[in-house]
Amino acid sequence: MKRLLKYIVVAVAVLGAASPTLEAKPKAEKLNLKRPLKVVCLGNSITRHGYLPDVEWYSDWGMAASKPENDYCHVLERKLQAYNKHTSVHPLNIYAFEKNPTCDIDSLIGKTCAEADIIVLRICENVNDIDAFRKNFPRLVEYCLGITPHVIVSGAFWPHEKKERILVSAAERHALEFVPLSWITYQSDVYPKKGDILYDIDGKQYPITKEFIITHPNDKGMRAIATALLRAIKQLAK
Repeated sequence: MKRLLKYIVVAVAVLGAASPTLEAKPKAEKLNLKRPLKVVCLGNSITRHGYLPDVEWYSDWGMAASKPENDYCHVLERKLQAYNKHTSVHPLNIYAFEKNPTCDIDSLIGKTCAEADIIVLRICENVNDIDAFRKNFPRLVEYCLGITPHVIVSGAFWPHEKKERILVSAAERHALEFVPLSWITYQSDVYPKKGDILYDIDGKQYPITKEFIITHPNDKGMRAIATALLRAIKQLAK
């Protein structure tokens, strides 16, 4: 509990910090959830991980979700389709940016993000070079803002104070919705266990055997992420 409170305090402190050198920007036009929206979620293996037999991951969606419809992108899409059945959510793994934040952003995300109404930035867990991430995450945010004013920044799923500060600071600088997620890791039953059943790309069952997979959120954890992101999207519609 003390660790959880620590990360909440960090997020609140940075969000509340004054930025006297920045001019207030006009508020973006509010979203209309009743029209068809294109939502892009830029993430890592939590967002989508392709078929990888080396770690006995025989699926192709958000890692550790039992089926595609149970990862957070698909859950979020269903929730948004309650407003308009034609709204779509597009997951894109940008692990390459986490490992090399100086990479070419346009070639990495430009095609997928074209004409997006909402872009969710759901990365940081695989970042090793904190300084490079600090310098280049704002570049990613600004690129996305060149496509749509409706950019949402999510916090770290695996608690990490330095990474969280970078994410919060970027969101605060551009007055973007920030979605803390590390609190989810402290809830019960949000991670899978060895022996839990997943489904492969052909719909066949297989048990989890590798440690790598069980570090990711299960169906319950994925639902919690989707619910948190939906709250932020609703804020954009107010």
